[in-house]
Amino acid sequence: MFLKNMMIKEETRKEKIAMREVQRPPWYANALVLIISAVMWYGFILQIIFEIPFGAKPASDTGMWGLFLLFGICFPLFFLSMKLVTKTEKEGLVIRFFPFRSRVIPYQQIKNVQVQPYHPMSYGGWGIRWSLKKGRAYTMKGKKGIWIELTDGDGLYLGSQKPEELAKYIQRECLHR
Repeated sequence: MFLKNMMIKEETRKEKIAMREVQRPPWYANALVLIISAVMWYGFILQIIFEIPFGAKPASDTGMWGLFLLFGICFPLFFLSMKLVTKTEKEGLVIRFFPFRSRVIPYQQIKNVQVQPYHPMSYGGWGIRWSLKKGRAYTMKGKKGIWIELTDGDGLYLGSQKPEELAKYIQRECLHR
């Protein structure tokens, strides 16, 4: 009975989501994180396990433990878990920039949607960004996305690898409201 209820809930949840896009950092950003992590692992093994000082001015063993935990484990786990998930559900547009925050924008609050190119330097790069002139931006990679104008006058930019498809669905949903 429990399993049957779980399956029904999952089917209902899938029916609610019309479009889902998951974006992760580009490969070169992941490669840089993994290189930094590998250097920390090497230094940790060399200094702590084999008791050979790492570097010209080696850190203390306690310092090496701290650096290893921070840059060898926490930083890579944090960075490699980052993703931007965009879902179009019946209630509205759901933006989740994991591991930071979620935002739900009801379709009634969307005034206009248009596909626009993204210029990273106008917001200061990728990620969750904020600009006095342009508002918020949620981007992970690339130079494409949609500009969403809200009924309260605010706006936000949402990076997408499928901006035309996303914009069409949002516009269609807004017309039905």
